[in-house]
Amino acid sequence: MDAPLVLSMRLDPLELDKEAHNVDLRSIYPLDFYMATLKGAKVNDYWMHRMDTIKRRLSTPAQYEGFGYSAETWDINDCPTVSSYKTINVTLDKIERQLALARIIRAVDPDDVAERILSTHLLPDMIGNLRSFSTQQFRCGKCGAKYRRIPLAGRCTNWIKGTNAHRCDNKLILTVSEGSVKKYLRIAQDISDRYKISNYLKQRIVLMGKNIESIFPEQYKETTLDKFM
Repeated sequence: MDAPLVLSMRLDPLELDKEAHNVDLRSIYPLDFYMATLKGAKVNDYWMHRMDTIKRRLSTPAQYEGFGYSAETWDINDCPTVSSYKTINVTLDKIERQLALARIIRAVDPDDVAERILSTHLLPDMIGNLRSFSTQQFRCGKCGAKYRRIPLAGRCTNWIKGTNAHRCDNKLILTVSEGSVKKYLRIAQDISDRYKISNYLKQRIVLMGKNIESIFPEQYKETTLDKFM
């Protein structure tokens, strides 16, 4: 998904993401900048008028050169080559470390981080996986034939041609498993209980849990009619 689809031989800052235009280019921050931070001034009220940013240099020769920076470095490539996101394989551990980091940084609201994790990652993934499960195909594990609906025979009816032509008659399997649909539900429910998130998001998680439970009901023990009566 990270493979480039278009390669451009000319760099035009106007074609970049607008967030990149807000990068400041000063080598030294003025005193009034720090005073404004103590007063809690809004970024747009101060930043865009007093700070030299890429946005203010667009469509001029200065958009390519003369960029200042506040921290020296011996090598711009001197940085971690492997991130924790790659070394930590379990999704739950990644989320727990992200939330633990948010709790110890005073400038970060851990409740807001938890809400963003739910609304931008976990909940969309559960919705997408549930939709994929409901519209999935069935695949033969032997010949690879795919079926939109299971044949009445309950097995693969694909005709394998050759000297010994015969029907495959192999067992069909799901292309989207139950585990892929339910894997984030417990994590999302746990985060919604531990952190203060909006009632709207909590209700969406509750509804998603009910939708998943309606498709994958809990196993019931066999009983007799006399016990029911």
